[in-house]
Amino acid sequence: MTILERVERARRTLRATAIAAAALRGLAAALGILLLSATVDAFVSLPAGARRLVPFVAAATAIALFLRRLSRAGVRADAGSAALWIEARFPSLRYALVTAVDPRYEGRVPEIERAAAQVSFEPAVRRAARRALTGPSIAVAACVLVLLVLPAGAVARVIRPAAGDALSRVRAGSRTNPLASMVVRVSPPAYAGLRDESFDNPASVRALVGSAITLEGVAGDGQVVATLGGSRTSASPSGDRWRLVLAMPSAPAAVRLHAAAHERLLVLEPVPDSAPVVVLTAPARDSILRKPSGRIRLSATASDDYGLASGAFELIVSSGGGENFTFKSRTIGAATFASRSGELAATISLDSIGLQPGDMLHLRAIVRDRNDVTGPGTGTSDTRTLRIARADEYDSVAVDPSPPPEAEKNALSQRMLLMMAQALEKKRPQISHATLVGESRSIALDQTRLRKRVGEIVFTRLGEDTGEQGDAVQKRLDQQMNPDSVLAAADRAASAAAGTALEGDHDETPLLALNRPLLEAYNAMWSASGELEVGEPGKAVPFMKKALDALQAARSAERIYLRGSTRAVVVDIDRVRLQGKDKGAPGARTPRPAADPSRDDRIRRFDAALRLVRTAPSAAVDSLLLLRLDLLDRDMAAARAIETAANTLRGGHDATSALIRARRALTSVPSAPAPLTSWGSPP
Repeated sequence: MTILERVERARRTLRATAIAAAALRGLAAALGILLLSATVDAFVSLPAGARRLVPFVAAATAIALFLRRLSRAGVRADAGSAALWIEARFPSLRYALVTAVDPRYEGRVPEIERAAAQVSFEPAVRRAARRALTGPSIAVAACVLVLLVLPAGAVARVIRPAAGDALSRVRAGSRTNPLASMVVRVSPPAYAGLRDESFDNPASVRALVGSAITLEGVAGDGQVVATLGGSRTSASPSGDRWRLVLAMPSAPAAVRLHAAAHERLLVLEPVPDSAPVVVLTAPARDSILRKPSGRIRLSATASDDYGLASGAFELIVSSGGGENFTFKSRTIGAATFASRSGELAATISLDSIGLQPGDMLHLRAIVRDRNDVTGPGTGTSDTRTLRIARADEYDSVAVDPSPPPEAEKNALSQRMLLMMAQALEKKRPQISHATLVGESRSIALDQTRLRKRVGEIVFTRLGEDTGEQGDAVQKRLDQQMNPDSVLAAADRAASAAAGTALEGDHDETPLLALNRPLLEAYNAMWSASGELEVGEPGKAVPFMKKALDALQAARSAERIYLRGSTRAVVVDIDRVRLQGKDKGAPGARTPRPAADPSRDDRIRRFDAALRLVRTAPSAAVDSLLLLRLDLLDRDMAAARAIETAANTLRGGHDATSALIRARRALTSVPSAPAPLTSWGSPP
């Protein structure tokens, strides 16, 4: 064998040894971490989150240590590194191996081989390999031996952590209390499509109504009996364990477990299956049809929390009137679902239903879920109503709205003319004088028409609307009137007709109070027309505003008010001060009732449970669970905080911070649910 072959063999041996030693050291470190975690978990139950991290930490440590030891071994892939390693241990070679593997000295290899043949370095390589592998091998063997001695359940909890493996760390008969450690397995109903869950030593269990709740523990002192409501159930033995199966009730309840002198509580918090939600998208609103013909498209969307089963559209036809009504119903568009959401679609022909005038067709969508335990749950959409119009309704369907009263129309017209005049005055600098005069006279023409209409109202109320008096009205409308003279004549006419004044001799009659604002508006319109005729809209605006105010006063004069007014009571403070009589014995005041009468009682129950934490932790946990059961329907935040504190206490950990948070949640005011809006649903 040549010197190069000997060096190459030594290189392979050293490299394989370095890789194996690094791998053994990494494996020993990983086994050590697993051993330490399993040992700690055997005495103090580690949280599930911490146990899930142990395999990852062990693997990461093994890889890091393997790479570090391999890099420090100093053995590279070339033969020169192996030659240097051998030369360091055999100085008598005098760098013969290094020279032999160097390509620059290929011609002198025979001489080098004769010099290196006298030195046997292979035994030294084998001894170095054994020393490098002995220590890590012993460490790995020791860790494996200790892991084999530990209970299989303790190792499995660290290597393959899973929910519900709390019993694997407890040996049968090692504890006299069979309720000290318990696993709860929840099997939801098949229709929900949910996976089974397991919980280690829970204080409460939240599951779907109808779920199978399996309680399992290690057999110990006495038989385990569960009391739920008024029923008692005994646990059945299963090897070295006991097992108890319950059904999740529809209302929150507490399961009381007994075993000899031991007792434990478990709160069952049911989750109800919600009914499907259905929205009818077409038709979008109620309608009145003229003829019972045509086709109508129906569509709806539905969703459920666990799964839909079937759905259809329901049609109800109501016919008749008065006390005689007949109803016919049918379903169309039936469909089945295999998911949590779906759509319904159908088309109905009104001709095939046989509707008559006056009949009403009610439409809605109905969907059912897959609940075969407490259901099925049924969800219905809003109802749409289609009514067929009767023949006698056609004339009354279109009714012309009544026109506004004269005072309303005049006020609106005057306001419009005022706005036109103000706009014209605003753009005066931008238009020519001829354009200004033309637009101003156009407004004056409308103002004159409105003035004559107001004048006609006044004289019509005075009775001057026929014959020669009507001609007199036209003559008076073409000139400015004196309001006092016109009203005096109207007063005399009203007094002669009635015999006496309506309101006495010193006050105005209702006729005068009604027509005076109209006459003032008439004269203001007259002045405004004159200014508009000469192209002065700015000077006409004050008169037009005065006319608008007078028309507004006329509108108010036509309203009816109750006579008299409330007399203001004036109190002389200086006169009545300190004049009252006080006997010095005030009446007894009753305290306001508390917003939540049971709040103080719940706080007292919590404080009583706190006093049991040091002396009787299990009793304190049971007291907290009973308190949480009362809070499920009124204060969910406090219930969650108490559940966290109870779980922490039962696990044997420091629950100071959890108890403080629970106490603060109890003393705080619970948030009220959102009130119903005007649409009938929470925002």
